[in-house]
Amino acid sequence: MSRTAGLLERDDALVALIDVQANHFPTVADGPVVLDRLVRFVRAARLLEVPLVWTEHHPRAFGPTLPELRGELDGLEPIPKLSFGCFGEPRFAEAVERSGRGTLYLVGTETHICIGQTALAALARGLRVVLPVDCLGSRHPIDHATALRRLEQAGAVPSTWEAIVYEWMRDGRHPLFKRILPIVKGAG
Repeated sequence: MSRTAGLLERDDALVALIDVQANHFPTVADGPVVLDRLVRFVRAARLLEVPLVWTEHHPRAFGPTLPELRGELDGLEPIPKLSFGCFGEPRFAEAVERSGRGTLYLVGTETHICIGQTALAALARGLRVVLPVDCLGSRHPIDHATALRRLEQAGAVPSTWEAIVYEWMRDGRHPLFKRILPIVKGAG
């Protein structure tokens, strides 16, 4: 099976939350919508016990992660970075390796810079890359759209956060389904 085929498995998933920071995120196109989806995806992933690694690009310049997301990240610490691609930061690469997970879900900003370079490096390392496209953003829509096309051609799998969460659960009998449903509906 190719790394783009087949159902997504929760037990193989690692979410990477990349650079959703106070001094930059307000410039992202459709930022409030992207942030709402990011918060809901991270909340659902944490509830489903999917591990998460989190970065902040040059935090002195770009500020901290937005408070709406920080509240979902209890018990985790951000990995500061200066490289655009996350694998340029050894702590990130080590966290991915330690996780033992083979599918990296990339969310955050910017699709055409930090997300793009991270996705290409992950693919080169033999990881499966999934892009919840509604949890990604760039300042300019053309950069976002072009990056998504390029990354899909390179082997990344596009999806949406809701489709991913339902795929991880498989059916309504999942023990956490009733706790996930309000998150999906925007009430939790």
